[in-house]
Amino acid sequence: MAYADLRCKTAIVTGAASGLGAAVVRRLVEEGCTVAAVDIQDKVKTMAAGFDQGAVLPLIADVGDENACEGYVAATVARFGKVDLFFNNAALIGRRELLVDMPVDEFDRVHRVNTRGVFLGLRAVLRQMIKQGTGGAIVSTSSVGGLKSSERGTAYGSAKRAVIALGATAALENGKYGIRVNTICPGAMDTPMLAPALNTTGDVSNMFKHVPIPRPANPAEVAAFVTYLLSGQASFQTGGTYTVDGGLMLV
Repeated sequence: MAYADLRCKTAIVTGAASGLGAAVVRRLVEEGCTVAAVDIQDKVKTMAAGFDQGAVLPLIADVGDENACEGYVAATVARFGKVDLFFNNAALIGRRELLVDMPVDEFDRVHRVNTRGVFLGLRAVLRQMIKQGTGGAIVSTSSVGGLKSSERGTAYGSAKRAVIALGATAALENGKYGIRVNTICPGAMDTPMLAPALNTTGDVSNMFKHVPIPRPANPAEVAAFVTYLLSGQASFQTGGTYTVDGGLMLV
């Protein structure tokens, strides 16, 4: 185990059914954590079944719903007694449209998950951590799309920029409680979300030829950095915004 201090900690991971969320669940269980795996998709139950009994609690929840967010925190505490760690990760990409062509309902749909969902998760988990009085660590997932504007990135980019601001505010307000809050900005990852997001059939080899590390990330690589930020090895890191992008922001 890389981080002995994570043993016996309890984590909540949203967007846990696949991709980066599932990779973080896997890594945290390997580190000795119990994990509440939250997703709107039923397949989170199948993912959880792949672990030792009792290690992962699958929870179906819509992160854009206030009661659902309060509910997944309450269910975690009821099962495991506490919340020590939170990976605030659930998101969707939505339609890529020029700003002048973006339908309001699509803009709202993306922000409901990517902004409202992050806010509601932060609020619910922070309240529980403050109540416990034992500190905690939180990582939220933004994106390089929240740092670097792109054509047709109206909804996704603006929502992911908001995630950075929410994380900074949460870090500023909650350090006095021993709670650290950081934000990651991944680039492209080799997940089922990649191909439709980039309008490809899955062949992305030419898309990264000018990037210092010319390939998409394996989710396990990003999960390793998330795990570090959640661990005690990152005890003096809060309010940070970290790219995990193979150098994409350099080009």
